Amino acid sequence: MKFGILLLLVTLSSSMGYPFATATVVVTPPEQKHPLVDQHAAYFQQMPTTPIKQVSFSTSNSIAPYFFADQPQGVQYDLLVAALKLEGMHLKEIVHAPNLRAQRLVQSKKVDCMINTPDNVQGLFYTQSLIEYQNSVFYLTKNKLAIHEIQDLNNVTVLGFQNAKQYLGEEFKALATDHANYSEISNQKSQVVMLFNGHIQSIVLEQRIFEYYRHLLKDRLNTGVSVTEVPLFDPAERKIACHDKNTAAAVNHAISSLKQSYQYQEILSLAEQNNYQPTEHVN
Repeated sequence: MKFGILLLLVTLSSSMGYPFATATVVVTPPEQKHPLVDQHAAYFQQMPTTPIKQVSFSTSNSIAPYFFADQPQGVQYDLLVAALKLEGMHLKEIVHAPNLRAQRLVQSKKVDCMINTPDNVQGLFYTQSLIEYQNSVFYLTKNKLAIHEIQDLNNVTVLGFQNAKQYLGEEFKALATDHANYSEISNQKSQVVMLFNGHIQSIVLEQRIFEYYRHLLKDRLNTGVSVTEVPLFDPAERKIACHDKNTAAAVNHAISSLKQSYQYQEILSLAEQNNYQPTEHVN
């Protein structure tokens, strides 16, 4: 009987919030957070909540040797495929289109992501850069042109790629706008031909694109003569942007995985050795 009364009192005091018998437990937080805590938190915040198995892309028309519109090959193409594969994803398709249309395709969600997206496009989520482009000034060494900074281009004829003055900074834009002997052309192969034929003193072109066409034309022109490259412009990051945050996070993580693997430098090394020369592109 006494035991029953005691048990009833314990039950009532607990349900009414009155302490009958309590033990105070004090948990003291560690003075310093483990260094991996933030790293792991950031990793899981970047990962999508559901697995992404395939991704579609848009990009500009053929940019040899980075992409070829009619062939699944190219420096950037191979980097992208390798990155996705490391994370268990695959490339669903790449739609080649003029830059503005390629951007509209991702904004209208007809494709998942755009490669080489312009900076700060509203509503899109960006990855880190997959690769960097190095735009430079090239001239025949025998001409001994004194080009050390952008203003030195005032003294020579210059042929740039299409819209070059919109991409290479304000100083170059101002110079190109007022330069009497500056012009632009959409055919980058023609830039290289005109340089080696002596029709123009200097050209502004991306480094790997120049080497691609120089190698491509070696049986038609004397492209083996010495050429001086002046890298007047900062390396340009080439990022991917997606309409979906989770897709961008998954692609970004795939790029990180690739950059930590041997494959990344291996693919870039192939480009330096002019291995991206499909016979279909000789004509």
